[in-house]
Amino acid sequence: MTETPLFGDGYWDTSLEVADALRAEATAHRATLPNQIRVWVIGHYAHARAALADPRLSKDIGGLTAIIRGQLAETGQADALSNMFSPHMLFNDDPAHARLRGLLTAKFTRARVQALKPRVEQLTDTLLEVLPRDRPIDLIDRVAFPLPLTVICELLGIPTEERGPLRDWTAALMEDLPERTLPASRAMEQYFTELIAAKRTTPGDDLLSALIQVAGDEDRLAPGELMGTLFLLFVAGHETSTNMIGNSVRWLLQDPQRWRLLGQRPELVPGAVEELLRFDSPVRMATHRFTTEPVDVGGVLIPAGELVLVSLQSANRDSARFPGGDQLDLHRDASGHLSFGHGIHYCLGAPLGRMEAELALGGLTRRFPGARLAVDEADLKRRHSAIMNGYVDLPLLLGR
Repeated sequence: MTETPLFGDGYWDTSLEVADALRAEATAHRATLPNQIRVWVIGHYAHARAALADPRLSKDIGGLTAIIRGQLAETGQADALSNMFSPHMLFNDDPAHARLRGLLTAKFTRARVQALKPRVEQLTDTLLEVLPRDRPIDLIDRVAFPLPLTVICELLGIPTEERGPLRDWTAALMEDLPERTLPASRAMEQYFTELIAAKRTTPGDDLLSALIQVAGDEDRLAPGELMGTLFLLFVAGHETSTNMIGNSVRWLLQDPQRWRLLGQRPELVPGAVEELLRFDSPVRMATHRFTTEPVDVGGVLIPAGELVLVSLQSANRDSARFPGGDQLDLHRDASGHLSFGHGIHYCLGAPLGRMEAELALGGLTRRFPGARLAVDEADLKRRHSAIMNGYVDLPLLLGR
């Protein structure tokens, strides 16, 4: 058995190695999250892909919250949950999921995403052109976080002067610690309540206004659905891209030749982004599911009424699907990776995330061919989140 348990003290900075080791031991593992919630974790590619589309693994918000609250009560904890556990499309099964996703996709169109590209290019150039070359910078703080945050805020119509506390709130929401998640959730809910009210009074040319301003008898999001959807759009809309950019830069800089290659051959960047997504997924685990009946996962029987997490990080490195999966190969065909999910819950924001990562990596490798880590690799620390997978900071030196 591997010496480092899932979600234990030594897990976060070694999660890739732990995932590789656990795949050799069993197809599914029992684990306990930092908030004492018990889960099963599926890590092999074939089983993970099947689980993501298996209707017996439900994402119904009522069933999920009942199980989680029951476990919290068993351990003597308060059963309050953050607004991430809301009736949005990610925590619903069909047909409710199809309705909620349809209402969002009608407004969050491919054309709307493509129309953002000139602005994302402009933002990227603005962030990169002021980076110093003669002293260390934190790439997360200077590029990987502000780029997707600005994009999602502009998409949703969040005013510039109101964005200050949003980073800390969203970071806290991902930590699985009630003393952090619940105050952050309440603060964000209060802010979004005021934002929604302002958009009802004075709508703008933004996605949130479009979701609110629905004509006549046309179907619309109920108040609770709107709040949940706003939480989902905002958090998923920048946390994943921040991790995607940070993780990619970290691994590219492990080999200066790889870094320089992308700067010299920008046509390789889109394929490299897919391989980097596969190699170190920005989402560690797909969000919670529960078994509606016993489910056999490669010979391991998960009983009914159990919470299940699908390890995208582990599945993407499974050599049964990607030979030499624990190796980064920028020339690999990484299509089929699960970093954006699979099935009906496939990430709606995948095109935007890819665009942000491609522009950021293309700009960084082209402008700073001599970039390197400013600390030893062993000093890099991952955030403690069961769902999100990224670095706390990423110190770089950009000059030669």
